[in-house]
Amino acid sequence: MILVAVGTYIHGFDELVAAADQAAARLDLTGLAQIGHSRRLPRHLRWERFLAPSVLAARMAAARIVICHGGIGLLGEAMRAGKPIIAMPRRGRPSRSSPAGDQSALLQRLAERHPIRICRHPDELTSILQAVARCGFVPQRYDLGSDIPEIVASFLDRHGRPSQPA
Repeated sequence: MILVAVGTYIHGFDELVAAADQAAARLDLTGLAQIGHSRRLPRHLRWERFLAPSVLAARMAAARIVICHGGIGLLGEAMRAGKPIIAMPRRGRPSRSSPAGDQSALLQRLAERHPIRICRHPDELTSILQAVARCGFVPQRYDLGSDIPEIVASFLDRHGRPSQPA
């Protein structure tokens, strides 16, 4: 099973949703897409707009691979879960109507240190996913160099995570 996650960005991420749905169909893979505010609705993958943090964590634990945007939140969750990751960066300059910034630099920096595969164009996703599948979706070990993410996650697990924005 694959998990596709685009987060909560106000404009969604139609390109990633469409590319992941197409790749899953071509490779006959099942999974779930968290599509947020995306306008594109998957036809092959099951989908939800938003997932509560506990549900996202459970879906991530069950997934064999995570396909996501290049934001640190989802990347960090997938890394802590030890999942193979394919990430597609959002691009563009932030503006009042589109506040997300370009994720390319962050993603490139992380991929230099960790086994994260970058999908720079939606047309590449099927071949990248196929290459990962040929390796058997091997769980990954990420040397995060810090225990701060685990401390924060433990604290949130004990004291409740904030509610998901609508």
